[in-house]
Amino acid sequence: MIGYTLAFGHKVPPTPPVEDGLQSLLAEARAAARRAADTPIEKTLEVLDRASRRWADPADPLRRKALEELPDRIGFSRAMVEEGLATVAAICSRASLERRLLGELGGKHFRQTWQARPGLDHDVLAVPRGVVVHLAAGNVFVGAVDSLVAGIVTGNANLLKMSRVDPLFPILFLESLRECDPEGYVWPNQAAFLWRGGDLAVEGPLLSADLTVVFWGGQEALAAVRSRLGPATRLIENGPRYSFAAAEGEYLEQALDAPLLRGLALDLCRWDQQACSSPQMVYVIGGRPGLVHTLMDRLAPVLDDLERTLPLGRLSFDEKVEIRRVRELAMMAEAKGQGRLVAPAPFIYTLIASNDPAFRISCLNRTLFFAQVPSLEALLEQAAPVASYLQTVGLVVAPTHRAEWERRLLEIGVKRLTEWGGMSQGSDGAPHEGAYLLGQLVNWVSREHLPEKRLTKLLREIRAAPYYARLLADLPGETPDFTAIPLLDRATFYAHCPPKSHDILTGPMRDAYVYTSGGTTGDPKVTLYSNREYRTATDVLAFIYRTAGLTPDDVVGNLFIAGFLWTSFNVAGRALENIGCLNLPIGGATEFAQTIKYLEMFEATGVVGLPSIIVKLAEEVRARGSPLRIRKILYGGEHMRPQTAEFLKQTLGAEWVRSAGYACVDTGPIGFQCPHLTGAVHHVLEDYQFVEILHPVDQRPCSVGTVGEIVATNLDRVLMPVVRYRTGDLGRWVSMAECPCGFRGRTFELLGRCDDQLVIGGINLLPPDVAAGLALLPGVSPNFQVVARTQDRHDLLVVRLEAEHPLPDATVIEALKKGSYKIAEALTKRWLVIEIEWFKPGGIPRNPRTGKLKTIIEERS
Repeated sequence: MIGYTLAFGHKVPPTPPVEDGLQSLLAEARAAARRAADTPIEKTLEVLDRASRRWADPADPLRRKALEELPDRIGFSRAMVEEGLATVAAICSRASLERRLLGELGGKHFRQTWQARPGLDHDVLAVPRGVVVHLAAGNVFVGAVDSLVAGIVTGNANLLKMSRVDPLFPILFLESLRECDPEGYVWPNQAAFLWRGGDLAVEGPLLSADLTVVFWGGQEALAAVRSRLGPATRLIENGPRYSFAAAEGEYLEQALDAPLLRGLALDLCRWDQQACSSPQMVYVIGGRPGLVHTLMDRLAPVLDDLERTLPLGRLSFDEKVEIRRVRELAMMAEAKGQGRLVAPAPFIYTLIASNDPAFRISCLNRTLFFAQVPSLEALLEQAAPVASYLQTVGLVVAPTHRAEWERRLLEIGVKRLTEWGGMSQGSDGAPHEGAYLLGQLVNWVSREHLPEKRLTKLLREIRAAPYYARLLADLPGETPDFTAIPLLDRATFYAHCPPKSHDILTGPMRDAYVYTSGGTTGDPKVTLYSNREYRTATDVLAFIYRTAGLTPDDVVGNLFIAGFLWTSFNVAGRALENIGCLNLPIGGATEFAQTIKYLEMFEATGVVGLPSIIVKLAEEVRARGSPLRIRKILYGGEHMRPQTAEFLKQTLGAEWVRSAGYACVDTGPIGFQCPHLTGAVHHVLEDYQFVEILHPVDQRPCSVGTVGEIVATNLDRVLMPVVRYRTGDLGRWVSMAECPCGFRGRTFELLGRCDDQLVIGGINLLPPDVAAGLALLPGVSPNFQVVARTQDRHDLLVVRLEAEHPLPDATVIEALKKGSYKIAEALTKRWLVIEIEWFKPGGIPRNPRTGKLKTIIEERS
């Protein structure tokens, strides 16, 4: 017996002080809480990881002492104690704790820095609660350590109530922390005391103080604790819990092998059935009569074998009396033909089957009840009386039925689902009580931003990038006028990006995606998204696809082009995954015969991809006489003219053709289309982008209807900030008070590339001017290209078209004049000469890597 304990950096008697001494102890605890909150998480993880290695070392003196003394003290076998010590080592390991911090808090950074919440106008920080009192159950010493470690990694000061059954191991564990923590980062912020539960002299002042109580135990003890809580005391309840195993009869007969039987046996034997997750009963649903008896007969020899390697601990006199009573009742029922008993003479296990399927609470120590019921509905009816106390269900069920079984079990309050063999084990950080423990041991503090303040927040964050720091240093004030920040063109952007420079980055190149953009030749032009920013961007893209009309019931072919560090195929795939539809990752470089085969095979209802790829697909479908019909088409990466959309509707039977979002790799998504928008009109993603449309000459803001260059600022990207980025696209604001979809923000129309505006023959020619006339021509592909040349000192416009059967040039020129008054005027006044060049469908030269068709080519010197 150890005659002392450790309390906030001191060796003291194991019983806590009372009255003034207890108030002094609380003052020490609050001081320890301030120290703990300031301790870097890396130091905490280092100390716990050293302790982990100590508890994993068979030669360690503390481990040897625990292994020698705990079996007699707590009643578990030496083998069970050894397994528990291995679990303690695993709980404290850095790898386990980092997984747990990631799963429960989103990563260890949540305790260190403010973190933006994707899609929301606030940041959050996990702040320790302060002082945490752990009232741990005395039946399993691992539980007390797990609770204590949870308090440590969340930066709290911790006071553990030791059990009368085990006042040894908590002190040994604190000693291991002290010996592994010479700098005093962790152990001086912990304490453990021994007092009788319900002692008002201790619990009265302690449980009414401004602190957090984590309770583990039975219903009566929980009620007593609740009655003593003060108005400022916060309680985290882990009250009594019951668990059971269940199996689908017909499937069990097929699956009942040695590993499955050993899994159930281990679930029963670990901690001698005293853990909340230990099975109290086994229900067999359906199956042949007597299947339960077969299961018992096959389980018994496995339990006999397990007794040799993981023997039952020492039983008290009272425990033996209770087991004997239960066995005698089972023998009487068996004699009446109302049940079955399988139990060896020593009390190493007791298996009882009953014709009465009511849920029975076991007397533990490897006493397991069995019942067979006709249906899942009957099982739920039997579990209903204990529904509020249910924790774990171990399932053996056919894969085709599993989802339905899980849904029904969750409806009655089950907190955890696993298989046989998994009930007595737990995944790092998985919630067993309906909530993450680490998340309950911190206060989630928010730092909120009004939408108009998000630009101010962004300007503060981007100062970490040398490029923006220099830029902002030249502007007056801590938060300069946003419109005073110089526009960012592509050349400047890429000049300060990797691999040439890291000046535009706010942090190191890790935990991120690298993509290239801006061309297919020459030096790569790189843009980076942190993994969090990437997830946000693809979540936004999923919103765009969903708003456009894709649903989980769709089957969608991804026809964007993969490879070359390009974004579109990747991000489209994840966006489709978020929607939950059936995702066909075909890729735009696949042979069209194979693409059509896949789309027909899976009866695709939609595609996403480049317009040029989708148009070529439609042409191949028409040429091959394929019956393929695609109801939903989402395009991105290029502009699509109304005439092209109409061609796709006629050829593929599309019900609608919509934008997959106006975006580029450098900025991310900028605009989206709802079903009420047509053509190139988009709503601004105002929670994600700040969009300006500026006059191309003097960069003044454009009024509604005036054509200008679209300039975008991504409000979420911080690793590689994109502020006032010149997209090179032309657009104009569209007047719209409120869209029928409910959107009340700004709306714009995309008009093409700035370099797609061709000044020729005295007119400003845009692709839609040409497309309008071509739409009047039957049999002509919507794909075209115009080339500007000089001929005899006059402007020459070469129009390249695709068709199986060319039309007379005069017919084409007449259609062009009808489609555009500008072309008509230039031809009438002889400012312009037009020549027509014909190609077979798909014959106009495309970019060999992207498949894109450049609409405007300038060949004049």
